Order: sequence, then structure tokens, then C-alpha cells
Amino acid sequence: MSEVVDEDDRTYRVRRQRRSTIVIAVVLLSLAGAFYYASTYFRDTTPRPGPCTTEVPQQPLRPADVSLNIYNSTDRRGLAAAVARSATTRGFKVKAIGNDPKDATIKQAAQIRFGPEGAASARLLKTHVPQAVYVNDKRKGDTIDLVVGQAWKSFGKVPVVATPTQTLRQCPTITIEG
Repeated sequence: MSEVVDEDDRTYRVRRQRRSTIVIAVVLLSLAGAFYYASTYFRDTTPRPGPCTTEVPQQPLRPADVSLNIYNSTDRRGLAAAVARSATTRGFKVKAIGNDPKDATIKQAAQIRFGPEGAASARLLKTHVPQAVYVNDKRKGDTIDLVVGQAWKSFGKVPVVATPTQTLRQCPTITIEG
């Protein structure tokens, strides 16, 4: 009989050890889960800023930024004034209206005369008058001339202005005084 008691006692001890091992494992896993959950409160969870750029986005040239002289090189009276009204309607600043000071005979629709400083303005005007021809006369300043010629009918369609898209946000600027 003593053998049976020993075997039952041993079985009871094994079960008890197994049960206590499972309980300790469950308690440790629960503690680990609780610590992990608590640690999420102490982490820096604010979103980190992504890449940025220091380049200032270029604003496209607008018709309001362009100063025009409109000249007539044809026999049609009042053509320069009519073209000037249309140009003003499109937003251009018209400085002078008159007959072509160079007294040139222009067979094309128009000439756009400009200097190095007015190249961007000339490109913008060309989008409004696609049939015009460029003439770089190396003048000073950014004022350009629209010389209306024999084939002039009207301005072209109003071009669609592309808005600049910036894929990166502006970097914050830091001023260091020293």
C-alpha cells in the first residue's frame, strides 16, 4: 500500500508543478502585455515631418506683370487701339499705342519685339498671339512691343495657365543671430 501512496503522491506533485508553471507563464505574459501597452503612452507618437525643400516655388508670369507697347504697321486705322483694348481685357498693361516707330512693313500677323530682360514677357505674349514672330532687338528693360501686321485677325485663345505644383513642403527657416 505504501507503493500506491507514493505513486499518487508523485502524480499529484507533477500535476501541481505543471499547473504552477502554466500559471507563472500566464502571469508573465500578462505582465509583458501590460508593460508593452503602458510603453505606448511614453513613446513619441507625433508624426515626424517628411522631406522638405528650401526652394521657393516660382510664380508663373501673369499678363498683369507684362508691359506692352502696341504698334500698327498696316494701313488700317485704329487697329492698334482695338488690339490695345483686347490686350487690356486680357490683363496686359498697355503703355503706348501708335504706328510702328520703325515704319516696317510686316506681312505676318504680328511681331513681338523684346530685349534680354523681356524674354519671359515675350514668351507669355506669344501664348496669347501664337501666330506672332519673335524679334530680339536687344533693348534695355522688360517692356515689349506687339507690332500688328497685315495678317492680323485677333488674339488667339486664352491659354490655360498651369499652376505650379510643389511636391515637397517648405522647410522651416531658422534665423541665427550672432
